[in-house]
Amino acid sequence: MKDFFLRNNAYHIWATNLLYDSIGNLSDEDYKKDVGLFFKSIHGTLNHLLLVEKVWYSRLIGEIYVPSSLAEELESNRQTLKSRMIESLELWNSWLTGLDNSIWETLFRYKTMRGFEAELIFCDVVQHNFNHRTHHRGQITAAITQLGGKLPEIDYVYYLQTKGK
Repeated sequence: MKDFFLRNNAYHIWATNLLYDSIGNLSDEDYKKDVGLFFKSIHGTLNHLLLVEKVWYSRLIGEIYVPSSLAEELESNRQTLKSRMIESLELWNSWLTGLDNSIWETLFRYKTMRGFEAELIFCDVVQHNFNHRTHHRGQITAAITQLGGKLPEIDYVYYLQTKGK
């Protein structure tokens, strides 16, 4: 299980870098333009991703981070946001590496942002985080296309093919 999630995290680092290459070609106006995404703009969606990474990572390491909202802006500068996104994904990689294989099927208890107690199987919590990244990255790619940008192939299979795995 650990190897599976490490491979998935490596994929997300790869896909995020490629996505940012495409975003780099957008003007600041287009980057922050409300294009109808749930978090309005590409910038808003990327901020949301960083924020949720921070929320879940904090929960998983036994800390509590509760933002004011899921749309809270953690970083206004697009280059700094990119750096923080990659740092966050690399932090997940270090954390995953240190996990014991016995943890994956245990119950994970946490408090939701609304203050309710919840529990999920540990591997499902980690998988949710990876799925969340893919979900919003898909929204961002649609927005880049809508704005006339060019997209790289960032499906998981392309990662596997390029990495020879």
